[in-house]
Amino acid sequence: MWIGALLAVGALFVSVAAPAMALARPLVTGIAGVDPLNPVTFDQSRVAGARFVHIVVPWADVAPRNEPASWKPEDPADFHYEWAWLDTTLTEAIGGGLTPVLEIYGAPSWAQRCQSPAGMEGVLCNPDPVALAAFATAAARRYSGHFDGLPHVVFWQALNEPNLSLFFNPQFEGGKPASPRLYRALINAFYAAVKSVDPSNLVLTAGLGPIAVPHYTIGPMRFARLLLCMKGRHHPRPTGGNCDGGVHFDILDVHPYTTGGPTHRGGPDDVELGDIPKLQSLLRAADRAGRIQGQFKRTPLWITEFSWDSKPPDPGGLSMKIETRWLAEALYRSWRAGVSHFFWYGLRDELPGPGQSFSETLQSGLYFRGATLEQDRPKPFLSAFRFPFVAYPRKGGLFFWGRTPTSEGGKVTIQILRHGSWRQASTVLAGADGVFSGVVPTTYGRDQEGKARARFAGTTAPPFSMRPVKDFSQPPFG
Repeated sequence: MWIGALLAVGALFVSVAAPAMALARPLVTGIAGVDPLNPVTFDQSRVAGARFVHIVVPWADVAPRNEPASWKPEDPADFHYEWAWLDTTLTEAIGGGLTPVLEIYGAPSWAQRCQSPAGMEGVLCNPDPVALAAFATAAARRYSGHFDGLPHVVFWQALNEPNLSLFFNPQFEGGKPASPRLYRALINAFYAAVKSVDPSNLVLTAGLGPIAVPHYTIGPMRFARLLLCMKGRHHPRPTGGNCDGGVHFDILDVHPYTTGGPTHRGGPDDVELGDIPKLQSLLRAADRAGRIQGQFKRTPLWITEFSWDSKPPDPGGLSMKIETRWLAEALYRSWRAGVSHFFWYGLRDELPGPGQSFSETLQSGLYFRGATLEQDRPKPFLSAFRFPFVAYPRKGGLFFWGRTPTSEGGKVTIQILRHGSWRQASTVLAGADGVFSGVVPTTYGRDQEGKARARFAGTTAPPFSMRPVKDFSQPPFG
């Protein structure tokens, strides 16, 4: 799959490209936080190179406010449900060339078995697995591809960040973790419901929030160990018992926001982007122990939320230059850690409401927000999301990695900047999913001077500087 080239670029540059082996693992990108959900934003998402879109379905918005005395909650045609907006949204998203991941979010009050503490009114509290399963059955039947001409949804997700008290309660009972046990019952019921409609459907766990906060949230590593009935931070292994017959899901999801750059690591039980390998280690151990009952022998790990706010418009965000570099690196390092699907949050910047600071809203959009959707403008780092490319000087030469903007195979040209001009250094053939990699045996860049870039089918990736940007403290939300 890979070819090298002997290309003359001048006496000061070594021109031999080392051959590389074909890269079988894809890097599929998606966008979360698309708002509003309509053909214009779906088109913007496709222009940005996304193939997937994450769609949140507030359960309470579709279900009746009060549970009816008599109804059929597993029936997608029950007149108490309000599906119209979701019918339209899914039809337009799929028609626009995107694959939706449908997240069931929250729950109506009658499907919850407690109330969250004062000051956290409205936060999900111990939802009923039976009620969740009934709603999931109705939704999966409606979007099975065999109901009223509506499309088929394959990817289903149960709730959001159940390790954070901001989204799920109780986290603790009697000082001991409760949410992993409660969520295990929920995901098992959800899985059974979705698979009963179509076994080919795929179920994601709720995305885990990244950071432990004592007495308020459970770190994602600890939560995952308890959920999967595993123990041991450094050498994960199963605890005793059968873990309620195992945990049923197909894909594990995490939201590894960092408080720094793309290599930043958190505490022992955190999962920031630099911590992905340790989560993978736990996942592999759980697979070997038979704790995960899903469709795949090797359970995939996805990232369905990740971003940094940018400056502008957020005064506390990252500069465009650094965010362009860090976004490309985030994609590379996620792929290198075995992540196959990476979703950026979000599509366009939010506007702070009255009295809100920039840190209370998200300015991480790939587009600057205009007065109308049509007036949105792409940010400079959108090109790094669409055509990620990195290059690092190493002992054996200049290593490079990237993914074509169309996620298609073909000839990629690697160029370096020499004396103010871009010169061809190598050519390589991207694999069928558009991923390419190689090494040019040269000392170029070891002095931290110069830049490299990739070109594919007339499109150029953002230049990647040989001068590294060291990790520094940076709140993801500005």
